[in-house]
Amino acid sequence: MPQVVTGHQSRLGEWWILELDHYSDTGLRRAELVQALIDPEHGLPLELRGHRDPTSDGGRGLVLLKALDNSATLQLRYDRFDYRVKAERAEMFAAIRRRISALTGEAPLPAMPGWRDHR
Repeated sequence: MPQVVTGHQSRLGEWWILELDHYSDTGLRRAELVQALIDPEHGLPLELRGHRDPTSDGGRGLVLLKALDNSATLQLRYDRFDYRVKAERAEMFAAIRRRISALTGEAPLPAMPGWRDHR
């Protein structure tokens, strides 16, 4: 799961955008997050409409979820980062990252044939 989450509402109407930032060496776990969000019993009335991986030129990854009635959109943007760590905290920080990495597996998102790249 992400280590930092920020969000805002788009000026284009009912678009909510969440920016999900992950340590560079941890799993993204996008599929698990999407499954929880669209779960028919406990999730939101959303469906997966598209996704893309981060691009080699530094573009963020993207997951696009829309309300079943097309009234709203949730966009999850994700990226990886590395923070600089003070020398006195390096050992603790390294231990935290090792533990996160050991616990984060990753399931693939379903293929989205014909979905166009939305940036």
